[in-house]
Amino acid sequence: MIRPLTEQDFEAVTAIVNDGWRTTYAGYVAPALLEDAGCRERAAALEQDFRSHRLEEYVWEEAGEVWALLSAGDTGDKDRPGAFELWRIYVAEKARGKGVGGRLLEFGERLAWEKGKTQIVIWVFRRNTHALAFYQKHGYCMDKMEQLGEPYMAEGVRLIKRLEEAKS
Repeated sequence: MIRPLTEQDFEAVTAIVNDGWRTTYAGYVAPALLEDAGCRERAAALEQDFRSHRLEEYVWEEAGEVWALLSAGDTGDKDRPGAFELWRIYVAEKARGKGVGGRLLEFGERLAWEKGKTQIVIWVFRRNTHALAFYQKHGYCMDKMEQLGEPYMAEGVRLIKRLEEAKS
């Protein structure tokens, strides 16, 4: 079930996101981001987003347990004004391969559609080939690659999907 993130979910989503960083991005993002201090900074950023309501945040809950996080809202990309961005989709390891990510992606697309948005933006690290294949399978096309400086020190790929495609 998809529902809004609550303060009671915060510990679970922080663990899911930090575990995702440590298991998925090791070897191609700045190592400091995967260490305890980096995880604490990420947790603080997640909490700041939650408390400021900068993004809409949802969780996937299964049998009373949080399995995934979706963060979505207007893009920060100045060359894509008016686009909707899926900022975070993180799925707990035990929930991967069960369709949770795909359902969260569809939910995010519906959210954008309901807000009258014409396109969705998603950024992934270029070396995250699993995520690239996942989004391309769902109709997202590579738009540009860019070297991401501090703190990431990795190459990013922006993917775009026109919402007309999402709803046809």
